[in-house]
Amino acid sequence: MPQQAVPKLAKLPSSLGRDIPARIEIVDGVPVFRADESVSQRIRHLLEKERTRGLTAEEREELDFYEALDDYLSLLNRLARNTFIYPAN
Repeated sequence: MPQQAVPKLAKLPSSLGRDIPARIEIVDGVPVFRADESVSQRIRHLLEKERTRGLTAEEREELDFYEALDDYLSLLNRLARNTFIYPAN
């Protein structure tokens, strides 16, 4: 039986919320999860502060949260890409 192609996405529904710390983009027909630009700026700020002055316990906890968020987004991206590249028969 021939393998069916997985349809590529052209766009996301406009009803998808934007008040989340991550956004979804379509890259080569595959959804890609990325941290929102405001989150990326905050991470850069925290990393710079960590290098120059050190972080408070609350800031360390915030940075740890962003690291975990990045791990989850990376996992979702790998799963999405593998699903679209190697669809189940």
